[in-house]
Amino acid sequence: MILLLLLFCLALTFIYGIFTAGWTEAIQNSVYFFLLGVQLVSLFFVGYQTAMSYAGLRKFKKTEIKEPKNKFAVLVAAHNEEKVISQICKNLKNLNYPKHLYDVYVICDNCTDGTADVVRKTGVTAMERNVPEKKGKGHGLEWMFERLWEFEEKGIFYDAVAMFDADNLVGKDFLQIINSKLMEGHEVIQAYLDSKNPTDTWVTKSYSFAYWSTNRIYQLVREYLGLTAQLGGTGVTVATKVLKEIGWGATSLTEDLEFTQRYILKTGKRVAWAHDAKLYDEKPLGFKQSFKQRIRWMQGHFDCMTKYTVPLIVEGIKKRKLMLIDSAIYLLMPSRAVLTLILMITAFLSITGIYKADGLLGDIMDRSLLFNGWVYGVFVAAYLSLPIVAMLLEKKGKKLHWFVFSYLFGLSWIPVTIIGFIKKNQREWSHTAHTRSVEIEEIEKEPGDVLEAAQILKPDIQE
Repeated sequence: MILLLLLFCLALTFIYGIFTAGWTEAIQNSVYFFLLGVQLVSLFFVGYQTAMSYAGLRKFKKTEIKEPKNKFAVLVAAHNEEKVISQICKNLKNLNYPKHLYDVYVICDNCTDGTADVVRKTGVTAMERNVPEKKGKGHGLEWMFERLWEFEEKGIFYDAVAMFDADNLVGKDFLQIINSKLMEGHEVIQAYLDSKNPTDTWVTKSYSFAYWSTNRIYQLVREYLGLTAQLGGTGVTVATKVLKEIGWGATSLTEDLEFTQRYILKTGKRVAWAHDAKLYDEKPLGFKQSFKQRIRWMQGHFDCMTKYTVPLIVEGIKKRKLMLIDSAIYLLMPSRAVLTLILMITAFLSITGIYKADGLLGDIMDRSLLFNGWVYGVFVAAYLSLPIVAMLLEKKGKKLHWFVFSYLFGLSWIPVTIIGFIKKNQREWSHTAHTRSVEIEEIEKEPGDVLEAAQILKPDIQE
C-alpha cells in the first residue's frame, strides 16, 4: 500500500514536471521525491519498531498459576499428517491439568491417508471432515466450532478453545498457564512459539532465531505496553463466548492475522501474550519449501492489510486507542530486511560519498540523501541490536552467531513480499508436509533450550 502510494506520488510529480519544467527536470524531481519517500518510510518504520521495543523491555515475570477452573476443547488441525499426529495426541493427553477439564479433538480435514486411524489408536477423538471445495485450516476450524455448539445440546460445554497444528508439541503446563490468563480477564491468548527442530538446516536456524527474537521484542513488549499481540497461527486460545459473539469468520490464508484484527476492532480488547506457555512448531527444512510457505503468508498478510488497515486507523483515532493504530502499522510494515537494507545502502552512500559523480545520477543522489550517513547508521545499529538483546534475554546467547543465517535468509523476504503482493487475491491453500517425530520430554530436557538432535522420519529437504 505504501509502495503504491509512493509510485502514485511519483507519477503525479512526473506529470506535473513535464508541463512546468520539461522532461529532464521532471525525471530528476520524480526520482528525487521517490527516494525521499522511500527513506522517510524506512526511517519511520525502523524508528517506530526500535523505540517501541526498547520502551517495552522488561524483566520477564512468570504467570501466577491459579486454581484450574476453565474447561477446554483442545483442537488439532490436521491434513494428511499420519507421520507426526500420534506425538501431539499423546502429548496433549498428558498435560498437567485435570483430565475432566479438557477434551482433545483432531480435525482430520479432507485427509486421504491414515491420519484418523492413527488418532483413534491414541485414544483421541478424530473428527473427520470431507469438504474438498473448502480446503484450509480456517474452514476446518469453522466447521469444528459448529460441532462444539452441537455438543452443547448434549450437555457438553467448554469455556475456551485451544488450537494447535498437527506438527506441534506443547509444554505440560500449557493449560495451567492459559487458564490463569483467562482468569485474569483475557479472552484471546497467544502462546510462545518455539522451534521443534532448530539445528536441522540453515533455514531452520534462521526461522528459530527470528521466532525467539520476535517473541521477546515484539510480542512480550506489546504485552507490557498494554498493546495487542498478534496471533501466530497455532497455540491460540479463544474464549467460547467470543466465538459466539463475533464468530470465527477467518478463512483467509492467514486466518490468525485476520481474526486478530476482527477481534480488536469489534471488542476494543487486546490479544494477550503468554510468554511461559510454550509450544514447539516444526520449521521447514529446505529453502524452496519455506519460500512457498512464506509466499502464502504474505498473500494472507496483504489481504488483511487491504481489509483492515484503514478501519484500524480510523477507529484508533476516533477512540484514541494506540493499540489499533499499532496493529495497523504492523499490517503496513514491509519486510524488516527491506527496510534495514535501504538504510544500510543509504548510510554507505552518504559516508563514502560514492554517489558524488558528475551528471544526472550524482545530482539526484546528492539532493535526496536526508541525513548524514552516521544518522542512518545509528538507526540501523539500534534496530539490528534488538534481536541480539532479545537472544540474550531469552538465554539463547550460544546461538547469537545464527544472526548471520537469519539476516541472509531475511533478504529472501524481498522477492517473497513482491510475489505475495502480486498473488494477494489468489486463495489457493497449500499443505506443508511435516516429518519431525519428537517427544516433548526430549525437547524440554534442557531448560531454556531446545532439542539438538531427534529422530527424523523420511526428511524431505527441498532445495
